[in-house]
Amino acid sequence: MNKMVATAAILALAALAAAILTDAIGTAQQGPGIGVDADPSGNTATSLGTIDSCVSIDKGDEFQVDVVVTNVSDLAAWEVYFSFDGDVVNVTDRDVKMFLAANPGSDVFDASDQLPSTGGLYRVGAVDIRKPPAPDSGSGVLARLTLKAVGPGLSPIALTTLDANNDAKIDLGPQLTTTEAQAIGDADGDGFFDGPLLDALVAVDRDCPPGATGTPVVTVSPPAVSPTGEAAPSPTPPTPAGPGATASVTPPSSSDEDDGTNWTSGGFIAMYVVIGSVAALLLGGGVFLTTARRRGP
Repeated sequence: MNKMVATAAILALAALAAAILTDAIGTAQQGPGIGVDADPSGNTATSLGTIDSCVSIDKGDEFQVDVVVTNVSDLAAWEVYFSFDGDVVNVTDRDVKMFLAANPGSDVFDASDQLPSTGGLYRVGAVDIRKPPAPDSGSGVLARLTLKAVGPGLSPIALTTLDANNDAKIDLGPQLTTTEAQAIGDADGDGFFDGPLLDALVAVDRDCPPGATGTPVVTVSPPAVSPTGEAAPSPTPPTPAGPGATASVTPPSSSDEDDGTNWTSGGFIAMYVVIGSVAALLLGGGVFLTTARRRGP
């Protein structure tokens, strides 16, 4: 019963977030945004079709979802934490050589965790270590994830943020980084992307909830890229809309019982904080070294 109540609450939050964030990403929003598209149909590495908020599949099926980005400029590295209900779906494969690999000569390093991932939280990220740098701008697919439906139910699929020590500060979350190792879309200076974040749902052995629809994404033209691969100067993206325009959904634990695999346990989150810090250093270091080599004699 407790799990049913919790699931209902999560779905209500997801529906509210989708209603707010879909408008932010799909209409007048001009700055960068990231999220999950439940149906990759119509998407390519550098273009997006309709963003779907839910997909309905059968238990045992494998299917794909996209981690997408809109209206980004000068992107050289990124990292997100993909949350899901491990009792409903697992992550079995990924492809990060999409948006970052679009420019000729790109050399994309996959900084993601190993697979399969069953515990409810999966870190996925990449950095283009090409020399000289060839940053990417525009909209497209950061990563295409393959999921397997392992049990009936509804699972939110989200790019989540985590406060591991309950100090009201984000410890893990989405990061978009330029070739100059500068955080993109980080107005508050905490190193993490402020939003908007668009979440989705997976319905296994049932229909999607009423109101789960697809929304076209409005994109802006990316800045011109010079023959040397350097992006031409572009205006600073506007600060994301105020309170209510961004949200994160706290992912459910993979089980009502403590079976040792609950990613919300203190030890598991502490491990992710360490892993995330190391990954951030690797991503930031790769971008810094690439920039330093470009500027060297």
